[in-house]
Amino acid sequence: MKQFLAALDCRSRAIWWHLCCHGHANLSELARAAALDSDMEVLLCLRQVINPAATATLGEPVIEFASCRVDQVTGEKIHFHWWLKPAFWLQPDKAQPLVDIFDTGDELVVVVDLGNRAESCQPEVTCRNGIAMIRFEKSRSL
Repeated sequence: MKQFLAALDCRSRAIWWHLCCHGHANLSELARAAALDSDMEVLLCLRQVINPAATATLGEPVIEFASCRVDQVTGEKIHFHWWLKPAFWLQPDKAQPLVDIFDTGDELVVVVDLGNRAESCQPEVTCRNGIAMIRFEKSRSL
C-alpha cells in the first residue's frame, strides 16, 4: 500500500482519501475534495493515475464505477458513483476526526475530513517556532 500511495500525486491522494473516508462519491464531490476544476480532471486521475498505479502495485484497480449500488452502511441506493472496492475500504471510527499528512517534496499537505460540517467551518491556522496548528471550534466542526 505504501508503494501505491507513493505513486500518486497530491490530487490523486486527495481523491483516494475521500473515497477511503466515504466509500463512494460522484465526480463533483471528488473534484471538490481534490481541488480540481472539472469532472474530466477527476476522470483523468481515476483512469490514468489511481487505477493504473493500483494495478501495478496491488494487482488490481481499487476504484470502480457503478450506475446503481446499495451503500452497505446506510442501506441507501446510490446512483452513478465511483466506489472504492470493498477490499480496500475500512470504515473509519466516527468518534475520531480523520487526519492524514502527505509530504509531496514541495509541500506538506494536511487533510482533515470534517464531514458535513465543512460549510460552516472556519479554521484558525497559526505557525510558531516551526509548529503549525489548525484549530476548529468544536461546536461547529469537530
